[in-house]
Amino acid sequence: MLKRKPKILIVYKCLDYPIRKTIVENIYAFRNYAEADCYYLNLDIGKEMIFSKEPIPDYILKIDFDIILFHYCFIASRWAGKKCYELALQQVLPLKASKAIKAVMPQDEHMGSEFIIDFVNKMDLDIVFSVSPETEWKQLYKGLDFNRVKFHKILTGYLDDKAVKMINKLVKKTKKDIDIGYRARKLPQWLGRHGYMKTLVAEVFKKELNNFNLNTSISTDPNDTFFGDDWYKFMVRCKYMIGVEGGSTVHDPHGDITKNGLEYLKKYPDCTFEEIEQACFPNLDGKLQYIAISPRHLEACATKTCQILVESSFNDILKPGIHYIEIKKDLSNIKEVIEIVSDDKKRQKIVDDAYSDIVESGQWSYRRAVKFVIESSLKQATDPYFSRKTSRKILILKYNHFMDWLSWKKYFYWQNISPRIPNKWTYIIPMIDFLKYIGLKNAVKKVYVAIKGQKNIS
Repeated sequence: MLKRKPKILIVYKCLDYPIRKTIVENIYAFRNYAEADCYYLNLDIGKEMIFSKEPIPDYILKIDFDIILFHYCFIASRWAGKKCYELALQQVLPLKASKAIKAVMPQDEHMGSEFIIDFVNKMDLDIVFSVSPETEWKQLYKGLDFNRVKFHKILTGYLDDKAVKMINKLVKKTKKDIDIGYRARKLPQWLGRHGYMKTLVAEVFKKELNNFNLNTSISTDPNDTFFGDDWYKFMVRCKYMIGVEGGSTVHDPHGDITKNGLEYLKKYPDCTFEEIEQACFPNLDGKLQYIAISPRHLEACATKTCQILVESSFNDILKPGIHYIEIKKDLSNIKEVIEIVSDDKKRQKIVDDAYSDIVESGQWSYRRAVKFVIESSLKQATDPYFSRKTSRKILILKYNHFMDWLSWKKYFYWQNISPRIPNKWTYIIPMIDFLKYIGLKNAVKKVYVAIKGQKNIS
């Protein structure tokens, strides 16, 4: 093991803005909790953002890193399409020459796993930190040399110490005025019955709750998503929160099922689950068991929100009847569960046990997770490489942190401010529309061609 602080590079992309609090905590967990010098590289450089072609800064390539971690926000570039992934790959290819231990931390491995395999092979990665159950690795990563590439199991997210302190303050001053809360993306059918349950459970609960006098806030509408600390503020207000363990039961290695599913929904927006299953992924649901606990389940323990969860394993971390109230997979006992919620006698015992076992134990904290990732990576290193002495260059580290901070500010600018700045088309387009309206369409065409060189306008 190193007698000096290791130097770690975390490579990531934003892909969207704003991003969820849990993602930000995951990205910066290493800088917050690692006994290491942590450098960051945001590849969304310049106006093109996720489709950036900008090369890695020269000073990054000159640093002798011990570990290079490709965050799940980097490998998630595959979700934006092949072009986005290939551009991201071209950006990081110079890092292949580094002697550092190189690892990737993918999530949602059920979709586009061929891109992850391609990346691991082309970059000669040493480790995959997977959130998938170990039983599914051979299916997901067929094409990797398991004798060369080491696999380690991690969670999709953990509890952040700073967030827990903030949550504790919120709990003390916030009234739990929402009986049942829920927020989730309206997930598509091609994630299989397990993934689709996140949508179905919201619909069934909303229907059943019409018969009860409870204050609820249940939504799968993207417009109702909470970002930043607002997510914690919402959870703290909830006495109970519905939940489903994350994951999918359909393997879509090339993305074809997703593509076909989107096209099918355009044609038949009111189709049933069975119809789209038969058309797009017949006899495939259930052949993959990519199921894992989500950060929100740990966060609910911190906010002292009693969870109502569809029965599952939850990585053997949460236990039914002790840490949460269980709903059957067929949702047949929802009325009984709602009656328990209405009575509200068991809640305090459950939230106290969950807080003690999950939060106070520290077992599921980022501090512990970061230590595991670093120690697992260092074990892959050869003694000659890590016995070398390298000087710490604090000014470069400070510069890196400043440039990383600046990259977020630039992202905010290109996403939120730049589109609102007036340009020539701000004035020309309304003028063209007016001239067309008063019957000067031919004159408009000539002006348009002169300005833009485009002949066909409507």
